[in-house]
Amino acid sequence: MDWLTVFIGIIAVCMVIMTVIVVMFGLQMLRTMQQVNEFILHVQNELSFLSTKAALTLHEVNELLGHLKEETKSLSDKSKLSLHELHDLISFVHDETKTLALKASNGIAKVTIGSLAIGALSQFLKKKNHS
Repeated sequence: MDWLTVFIGIIAVCMVIMTVIVVMFGLQMLRTMQQVNEFILHVQNELSFLSTKAALTLHEVNELLGHLKEETKSLSDKSKLSLHELHDLISFVHDETKTLALKASNGIAKVTIGSLAIGALSQFLKKKNHS
């Protein structure tokens, strides 16, 4: 019976050791789960902060785009006004150039006619002088 008592004692000690190991694993798992929960809460808070910051940034970008749209519209109106003024100036320069070209053309025509008349008179006088 001695052997049986020793064998049962060894089995009892092993069961106590196994129970202690299971309890220690359980406690370690509880601590790990608590740390994981704290980490998840921290990450959720950070994500909430980042999403709020992103929403505010998008709102500011939207306002900036609206402001730029208004500025572009006023610049566009100013550009249209400048284009109209430029068109008027180009039309004026075109008309003046056309007028000057016509005057120059008339002047050239008169000089050409005068030159032809002088040439003809010169030829006529040469023929008379030789006769």
